[in-house]
Amino acid sequence: MAINGISFGNTILGGSIQSLKAQMADLQNQLTSGKKSTTYSGMGANEGFAIAARAQLSNIAAYTDTMTKINTNIQVGNTALQALADIGTQLQTAANSGSQALNSAGQTAGQQTAVAEFSSVVGILNTQSGDRYVFSGSAIYTQPVASSDLILNGNGAGQAGLKQVISERNQADLGTSGLGRVVVSSPTATSVSVAEDASPSIYGMKLSKVTSSLTGATVTNTPATVNLATNPADGDAFNFTFLQSDGTSTTVQLTATTTVPAPAGSFEIGASAAVTATNLNAALTAAEATTSPYGAQLTGVSSSAAGVTVTPAQASIDLGATNPADGDTVSFTFNLPDGTSETVQLTASSEVPTPAGSFAIGATPAATATNLNAALTSSIGTLAKTSLVAASAIRATHDFFDSPPQRVDVTPPATLATATAAVNGTAANTVQWYTGDAGTGSARATSTVRVDPSVTVQYGMRANEDAIRSLMESVALLAAVTTSPTDPNAAGQISALNSRVAQNLTATPGKQNIQDIQVDLANAQTVMKDATARQKLTQATMQNMVDQAENVSTDEVASQLLALQTDLQASYQTTAMLSQLSLVKFL
Repeated sequence: MAINGISFGNTILGGSIQSLKAQMADLQNQLTSGKKSTTYSGMGANEGFAIAARAQLSNIAAYTDTMTKINTNIQVGNTALQALADIGTQLQTAANSGSQALNSAGQTAGQQTAVAEFSSVVGILNTQSGDRYVFSGSAIYTQPVASSDLILNGNGAGQAGLKQVISERNQADLGTSGLGRVVVSSPTATSVSVAEDASPSIYGMKLSKVTSSLTGATVTNTPATVNLATNPADGDAFNFTFLQSDGTSTTVQLTATTTVPAPAGSFEIGASAAVTATNLNAALTAAEATTSPYGAQLTGVSSSAAGVTVTPAQASIDLGATNPADGDTVSFTFNLPDGTSETVQLTASSEVPTPAGSFAIGATPAATATNLNAALTSSIGTLAKTSLVAASAIRATHDFFDSPPQRVDVTPPATLATATAAVNGTAANTVQWYTGDAGTGSARATSTVRVDPSVTVQYGMRANEDAIRSLMESVALLAAVTTSPTDPNAAGQISALNSRVAQNLTATPGKQNIQDIQVDLANAQTVMKDATARQKLTQATMQNMVDQAENVSTDEVASQLLALQTDLQASYQTTAMLSQLSLVKFL
């Protein structure tokens, strides 16, 4: 019978060697890769936590990438904003310099600079960061601002540019006589009257007040009034337009009603027109106090009611039977379209020739009244051709950049010089300077992104924001206005224009400026910086969790590998010795 050796022992030993070889292969893989295993099942019980931590790390990486892109957009936007602020400062300095020397094109050196700077402003507002327009709000793929040439000059095919809008408004404000829609007359031989146009109008100079120290003279101030010849019908609407101190207009609408008590925005129809007028006056006073708390001037009235007439503001001075004394004064204050006020003051004088700013004391009160009429007409004409022209250009520019733009309403029989109201400009007849997102919500909210599970930042901007639009208006105004070098009022026009532009470029409390937008962007960057700091701490914690679950110590693996090599070598030697064992050798 043959004896084939100790097969049971060989089998156990062979299995042990195979196990050691498998362990050695695992350790070699760990030493090479630094990981416990190449499969999730080999990672151990903590791999579930590691998988969750890895997902969180992926989210953090996405947030980090997002914030990097947002910071780039913000930096591009902030650079553009700073450039706009610098342009504003340069133009304000030029306006304050008071240079009135006109070149052959009818512009000062400061205005010529504004022409170039306006093109720069348009280019800045059309800045792109990557493939998105920075100042388009949510319409990031739409160029926000029309070309500088189109804005200033129109398209020559029906779309009016800024220069045309300024010219139209100027004609409407000056009126047919060139006196700013003011009528100077002498109702009696010894009196002088100053009144606005017969029809209520938003154009021209608005008489504010008259003060006088003229000896023996009687001064009468009559504000604009609404007269009800008959009671209005239930539902008839009255619209009152007021000029605000900042040059803007506010319209108050009041509706006649038989409901008692009258609802908000209404006035009660009384038993007679007189009672109704009292109710209308009370409702208007209350509404004006709410909408115009700092005082405003009535510039227009319209109504669907029958029998309504409007008497414009007027003032009169009657010298009576006594001549004024030498040095007595009379002052007429007018509100201009841009919200500013100018005063014409005349002094009674016996000097020959009569000094500027005076009127001659005649032989009789009637002769003096004639002289006062002439001096007042001349002074109001000068005011109209200087300060009013400048204020008109300021207001026209604001109307052009408004949304929708405002144009002079020349519906027949009205002409530019006799117009009394404005009408909305359309895309067909007026250049639309801003073509980006024009929503009413926050500009910053037009670009909102999440930078943390619980944190979002807003960094959108629009070219039509108040601060940017205001700068655009000032730069465009200086670029658009021209003055004839031969005009005797040219210096006065330029001086009035420069002072107004310089004032408009001055930061005003409560009014948005470029720095306010920069602060908003800086706050967004601060929020992202804080989020990044928090995420770095979380990232370190999560990465440590992943490392503990998946990584191995190379020193420890190397030690285990050396020990395993020793065991495997001993096993091989034992196997070799057993493989030579036989029954004969055993016996």
